[in-house]
Parts: sequence; structure tokens; C-alpha cells
Amino acid sequence: MLTENQFKGIFETIKPNKEHKDKLLHDMIVKIESETVDKRIPASWRHVRSAMLAAAVMICLLTTTAFAASYMGLDMKFLNFLNPANDEQELYLENGAQLVNKKAVNENGIIEVKQIIGDSNLIYVLLDFTAPEGTVLDAKRYRFETHLSFDHMSSNSSSTGYTLLDDENPSDNKISLMMSYLTKNRTIAGSPATLMLSNLEAADVYPDIFEKVNPGSWKIKFNLDYKDMSTTYQIDQGISLYNYEATLSSISISPISVTIKVDSAHTKEISEAASRSSREIGLNEYADHYPITIHYKDGTSETTAVFKGMSSGDLITNTITIVKPFTPIINDKEIKDVEFFDKVIPMD
Repeated sequence: MLTENQFKGIFETIKPNKEHKDKLLHDMIVKIESETVDKRIPASWRHVRSAMLAAAVMICLLTTTAFAASYMGLDMKFLNFLNPANDEQELYLENGAQLVNKKAVNENGIIEVKQIIGDSNLIYVLLDFTAPEGTVLDAKRYRFETHLSFDHMSSNSSSTGYTLLDDENPSDNKISLMMSYLTKNRTIAGSPATLMLSNLEAADVYPDIFEKVNPGSWKIKFNLDYKDMSTTYQIDQGISLYNYEATLSSISISPISVTIKVDSAHTKEISEAASRSSREIGLNEYADHYPITIHYKDGTSETTAVFKGMSSGDLITNTITIVKPFTPIINDKEIKDVEFFDKVIPMD
């Protein structure tokens, strides 16, 4: 019969997160041992049966790296938010997801960090919040005052946002939020992190005015052990942005976002011109001043008409970083090329 150490050795070929390994290992051993309990068959046959079951499990694990992901599963709220195009993309997301399941509790409520998915410039953090009994959380939008710090990062330019997820009982004291954290740094994966939240705020769909509805502060520490799903393409080609010369240095693409980096001696002028070009086109919606178009292999395309995400101009390094999240997520494996201003970059 395979030992626990042998199980662990085979797990390394699958490369799930530590939480995945521990749970899979424990559950499979329990499953195998349960086959030998209260069975009215000779002990020798019980060992044979356990060994056969263990071998079957190992064959399954060795023939599909998606096993660990599908076994653990991605939270249904995450799936509904990301809306993967097919089963293959769903399994890909699950394999890169990180289970956290850590809580912070005080008299003002309970915060639980459930799961994380991310790439080089964007992470999504699934949060559950439970307010004190008697509190009704039925607003259209919610957010926390948020600070996410990293032990191995000296400086960071970032943007944080919240999306209220579907609520089966909007008149109770519980909500689920998807926190998005966008950064121009590429070093957050693998970093120890501390999430500090305070003062839950609420707002209607419009106008963009938030009011504090629940006081308190919470702190949760965890490692960012998600699998970076992005692929970076070095471009280093000339481009014109708002009539200023620049260099399109790189494009990073994952199912959840596209990140573009541009170098230019005119970073300040480009940033100011982009800001002036933005205009309100809907309720809390503004025209994208750095639009990109994704062309797919099947002939379809999509353009970022509404600005979402983050753009940051660094006047010290003369670098502009543009991070664009996509929900529903994009099928990054089927992209033919990416169009950005006067440049079309093939992806195949």
C-alpha cells in the first residue's frame, strides 16, 4: 500500500497549492481507509482492496493535472463573477486559485477571506462579511477602507475596488464582496500579505456617494500563493500616444486582465492628454482613454469602450502602466492579436 510520503511525492508533479495538497492527501487517505472498516472480509483482502484503490487514485492524478483543481472546486460566487467560457477554462482557473479561509472577528463583525485568483498585476479576493445581529445590509454597493501591504515590497502603486456579489437574502446581515487589487508591480505573487479593512461604507447605484454604515477594523495575514496566470510578451516597438512618441515595451495577458507597459520621455504629457480625453458616458462610467481591441482567431473582437482598471504614469522611470480587468474573462488562448492605438501586435 502506498505510504503518505509516496502520496506527497506524486503530488509534486501536479503542483497544487499547499492547501490543495493537504486536503487532497487527507481526504484520499480517509477514503482508502474507510474501505477497510467494518468489512466482513479477510484482512489480506482488505489490504489488496486498499492498494487497488490507492493505485486507481494515483493513475487518475498522474493522467490529469486538473484533478486537484476540480476536486477542490472554485467557489460558485467566483465562477458566477468570472463567468468562464467553457469547462477547460474553468479548470484552468481552479488550478490557479488559492484557498485562504481565514477570519478576523470582533464586536463589529466577521471578515473572512475565502479564495484568491490572480496574475502579475491583478488579484481578486473573495470576501464574506457578517455584521452584528440586527444589522440589515441591503444597499446596492459596498466597500471598505482598504490597505494591502506586502512584506517584500518597498513601494507600490495600486488601485482597489469592490463588487457586491449576488445575495440570496438581501435583508440579512451578510454580504459577499469581490475585492479587486490592481498594481503596476510584478512581485506580489508569492509575497506575505496583510489585509487591513475598516469602516464598511454603502452607496446606491448613483450618485457615487458612500456613507459609513458599520464601524470597526479587521486585519488578516496570509501568503499570496495563487498561480500567476499571465504570459508576458516583450514588444519594444515604437508607438504614438496622443501625438507623442513612445515605446510599447510589453503586453501581459491572462484570462482576467491585460497589462500594457509604455516607455516615453513624454509620460507627463501623455497622461495629461489621456485624462483630458475622458468623458462621462453613463452612470459612474467614463470613456476609456487607453482603449484596446482584442481580435480573436474566430474573427470576433472586443474593445474596452468603458474605462475600468488602472493607469499609472511614473515620472521617475518614464513608464506608463495600464491594467485592464475583464469580466466576463477573456479566452486568452484564442487571441489572434491586440490593437493599441496605431499598433497591432500578433499574439500567435
